[in-house]
Amino acid sequence: MLASFETDRLALRPLRVDDARDYHALETDPEVKRFLNGPSKLTVDQYASKIDAGAAALATTLAVTSKQTRKFVGRCGFTQYTELCETIGWEINIVLCRGIWNHGYGTEVGWALIPLGFTVLGCDKLLGVADAANDASLTLCSRLRMTFEKETSRYGRTVQIYSVARNA
Repeated sequence: MLASFETDRLALRPLRVDDARDYHALETDPEVKRFLNGPSKLTVDQYASKIDAGAAALATTLAVTSKQTRKFVGRCGFTQYTELCETIGWEINIVLCRGIWNHGYGTEVGWALIPLGFTVLGCDKLLGVADAANDASLTLCSRLRMTFEKETSRYGRTVQIYSVARNA
């Protein structure tokens, strides 16, 4: 389980049941999920149950909240992948609410997650997987100084895989 920590403008912490409504709103927003296999079909109650049960998939997911407003503004964390690259890797996930796009929050979260991934997960390589049509995610990979590895298909869409190594 990932621990709480802060960046300049954001607080990142484990998801809580009282995040379920905001988490659901994020995951069902068609614009937010446009490049992420579409909006979720889960209900608010299903999100609450997953969080309450401490689902294994949520063990590496953190709520992103604004330090100024204390409101939920997204989620971030890691997902392990083996099929997309020749090397096993952990993908950095950052999904933010539309209201805070284009203010550098994704970069801020990414720079915080990279050292966390290397220390907490003990991996030597972190991945950035971006839909080839998602300019914002491609730019984020570049800002995080990730190196392009290859292009492949995921959920029937073309994605680009980037990586950053522990010793980079």
